Amino acid sequence: MKKLFHFIAVLAFLAIFVMITHFAFAVQKKEARVTQVIKDVHLLPSGASPRPASVNDSVSTGTAVRTGIDSRTELTFTDQTLTRLGANSIFSFTEGGKDFDLASGAMLISVPKESGTTKVKVGAATAAVTGFTAMFEHHAKGWNKFIVLHGKGKISFAGIPTEPCELHTGQMVVWPLHPTRCPDILNVDLSKLLQGKLVSGFSGKLPELDLILIDIEDQKASPPPGGFTDPTNIDTLDQAGAARPTPPPIRTGSPPNF
Repeated sequence: MKKLFHFIAVLAFLAIFVMITHFAFAVQKKEARVTQVIKDVHLLPSGASPRPASVNDSVSTGTAVRTGIDSRTELTFTDQTLTRLGANSIFSFTEGGKDFDLASGAMLISVPKESGTTKVKVGAATAAVTGFTAMFEHHAKGWNKFIVLHGKGKISFAGIPTEPCELHTGQMVVWPLHPTRCPDILNVDLSKLLQGKLVSGFSGKLPELDLILIDIEDQKASPPPGGFTDPTNIDTLDQAGAARPTPPPIRTGSPPNF
C-alpha cells in the first residue's frame, strides 16, 4: 500500500511539474527581447506613451515596435525565433509569439522547426509557415511581398475563397492592395537578398544562413526554366517580364527595405 501511495505521489508531482513548466514557458514565450537597435526605434505599449527602444528591453504582447527613417531593429524570442525590422516599419505580435502583424514596412523572420506554425498578417493576406526564414514587405497603398528564403509556407487572402498559395525555398508572391486572386508564384534570386540590410545590416548571423547559401548554389546549378525575378526591384525590366499577367510590382514611392 505504501508503495502504491508513493507511486501515485510521484505521478502527481510529475504532473504538477509538467504543468508548471508548460505554464512558465508559455508566459516566457509571450515576450521578446530587443537584441539590436540601429538609429530610431521606439516601443509603443498599448495605452502608454511611445518610448525609445534599447538593447535588452522586453517586448510583450500588445506592444508594437516602430522604426524610423534608415533605422532597423532585431527582436529575439525565447524559442529563438528571430525578427528583424527594416526602416519605417511597424510590427506587433499576439498569442505567445505565434501570430505576427506587419502593419507597414519590411520584416525578416526566422523560426526554428520545433516552434510549430507561425502566422504573419500582412494587410489582406495571412501567411502560415513552419521552420523557415522569410521576408515580408507591406505598403498600405501599394504592393506587398512574401518571399521564402528557406523552408516553405502558405499564404491566403481575405475575401478570396481559394486554396492558399504554397511557396517553397526561393519563391515569392507579390500582390496589390485589393487582390482578386492568388498571385503568380515567382522564382527569385536569393543571392540578391543577402546583400540587403535585413541580412547584412545586422551584426549577427542568420540562424539558417548556411542552408540559404546551399540553396543559392542549388539555384546556380539548376536555374528555373523562366529565369529569376529580382526580389529587390533593382531590375524592374526583369521583374515586369516575369510577373505577367500580374502587374509589375514597381517602386511605390520609397525604396525597398530589404
